[in-house]
Amino acid sequence: MKRSIRFRTIAGIVALAWPSAVQAQIDKEAESKDGLGVDEIIVTAQKRSESVQDVPLAVSAVGGAALDRLGVSNPLQLGATVPNFNLQTNSGVTYIYLRGVGNNFLGLGIDSNVAYHANGVYVARPRAQVMSYFDVDRIEVVRGPQGDLYGRNATGGSINVITRKPSDEFSANATLSIGNYGLVQGEFGVGGAVVPDKVSVRAAGFIMDRGGYGTNDATGRDVDNRKEQAGRLTVELTPSEPLSIEIIADYFHADDAWGVVHQAGSGIPGALTLAEAFGNFPSRIRNVVSGVDPNRTIRAWGIQGTATLDVTDNISLRSITAYRKSRFTALDELIGTNPSMGAISQLEKQHQFSEEVQLLADGTGWDFILGGYYFTEKVDGFIHIPLFFDPAAQFDQRGTGDTKAYAVFAHGSWEFVPTLKLVLGARYSHEKRTSEGVFTAPFDPIPTGGRKSFNAFTPKATLQFEPSDNLTLYGGVSKGFKSGGFTIGVPGPGVDPEKLLSYEVGAKAQLFDRHLTANVAAFWYDYKDMVVTRIVGAQTVEENAGKSTINGIEFELTARPTDRLRIDASLGLLDAKFDSFTTPDPLNPAAGPISLAGNRLPGSAEYTARIGAQYDIPIGDASMFSVNGDVFFSGDMFFDPYEHSGSYQSSYETYNASLTYDSGQWWTVTLWGRNLTNRTIVSNQLISADFWGYPRLTYLRDPRTYGVDFKVKF
Repeated sequence: MKRSIRFRTIAGIVALAWPSAVQAQIDKEAESKDGLGVDEIIVTAQKRSESVQDVPLAVSAVGGAALDRLGVSNPLQLGATVPNFNLQTNSGVTYIYLRGVGNNFLGLGIDSNVAYHANGVYVARPRAQVMSYFDVDRIEVVRGPQGDLYGRNATGGSINVITRKPSDEFSANATLSIGNYGLVQGEFGVGGAVVPDKVSVRAAGFIMDRGGYGTNDATGRDVDNRKEQAGRLTVELTPSEPLSIEIIADYFHADDAWGVVHQAGSGIPGALTLAEAFGNFPSRIRNVVSGVDPNRTIRAWGIQGTATLDVTDNISLRSITAYRKSRFTALDELIGTNPSMGAISQLEKQHQFSEEVQLLADGTGWDFILGGYYFTEKVDGFIHIPLFFDPAAQFDQRGTGDTKAYAVFAHGSWEFVPTLKLVLGARYSHEKRTSEGVFTAPFDPIPTGGRKSFNAFTPKATLQFEPSDNLTLYGGVSKGFKSGGFTIGVPGPGVDPEKLLSYEVGAKAQLFDRHLTANVAAFWYDYKDMVVTRIVGAQTVEENAGKSTINGIEFELTARPTDRLRIDASLGLLDAKFDSFTTPDPLNPAAGPISLAGNRLPGSAEYTARIGAQYDIPIGDASMFSVNGDVFFSGDMFFDPYEHSGSYQSSYETYNASLTYDSGQWWTVTLWGRNLTNRTIVSNQLISADFWGYPRLTYLRDPRTYGVDFKVKF
């Protein structure tokens, strides 16, 4: 309770003190945008193009140049760039947490709490959210519930990956990366006008082949290796002056052993797992013992079309139509034995269709968006484990799930007096979810599934004050909604929707002739019916967790004190705890239901921080050396709601550095190193079934990696 009061007090002080602290400096500054200030970033967080500094939201926009500098080529590497942003992995699946809102285990057909979009299209399956991280223009991370414009499953926020678009001018770029663990990675993009002012095309591709960070001691094969290929084609058509059409087709394929389970002993201190009792010990934490060689395969592809018709100078109609399909399979050994006694095989197939229509209008001091949304999805799959104590015994869950979602929404702003703007939004959602399946453990099949329907009204109101062009203050309240439903093949009544009420205040300032950008946001969440997953015996059980309170504060700074030096820093403080949640502890079932009130939410570190700097050294007339380094800090974290010591990562820090030579012409070379101290960091950790000895299912982040990038650009 004391920590909660402290966070609220900090938020109030920031909200009151920030304007007076910076206004005097801003009033003295010139209006000029010339010079060496921080670059302006245009985002579409509110579904229209505007400067990130003018958006009354907590938005982190990471541009393509920054992604190259930070070496971001997959979702897990993105987490260090945004405050209170945590990404984990489990059997090759990415788990996203924003401000403590996420899910500690995503079963078949379960959606993430953070809505993931590729070029504005919602990608439902977490197992398919892997295909967009190449030839990227920017990634926008919107923190906080996005109930009006993004709607479904956006209680935690929204991620939108915007890829590079074709232009009338010819352009081409390519990168070849070579590093330790046998890394060979390539990326390219090329495009230009086919018919000037009518047809432009851009093609992009990605390939990654890297050896494993560990070895299967039973077979000698690599584990945690990466073999991925991806491609994308973007076509922009302008058949007439008021009409533009964009078509994007993409494909992703992976066939490797990334994200495997590592054996880290029992979740009960001093106990032996079944694997250890049989003398199966990996030679080091990054190795495994498995009678089957782990494998992950993904095929994901999609096509989308966006048509925009400018009806008048200030009124536009937009249609976004998309179809996506994915197939995910995985084979792994849960408990670490040879011969295998806990081999788990998974399949999840999915296809989805979505249609969104928007009416956009703007005038002097006002703008609005009216829209409608339709989404349908079908998922089917299974999780299967043969049980060692009887040839006929098995853990098996399988079935199908169907979703239909409908929504209408409105969002608008009105500058009712100079410098003061009211932003209002609302969305009405209706969802139908059905599931059919069978659960078997160990012998008798049990029918699963059912039907559920949900309605939700998620409004938003924000007051935005802009006393100058370089300062934006805002405060608002919004609601978020995450659909309930069923985990495919799991018995039980399913879960109810999650609901989140958010209060947020913030300030965005550009100081010293835009050489310093400083943003701050403070928030308080009332979070109801959060979905939590527990492992009970061989079964995963999902339930709604009563009530939680989350509050915190975030800072982001970017400075260019000289033409040679750039400094980036961020800090996130988070207090995320259960207020009421009573449930049995799988490690102590004899105790019956226990209260978890006061426990921290899974995946919520009390702090995250990053500071980085780049210093440029000119060489001759055009060439340049750039020295870059950054350090990321994270507080300790639990991965389950019980705060078990066997499901935990202590506080840590990681160090990265790079040295770049830019020829000033068409090529550059970069030497880079990441996690330079070779810290072993747990990405996710779950405690499994009692009859295996409660093994800790452990997933690890990357060890120390280093290499060289060769880049060309025309």
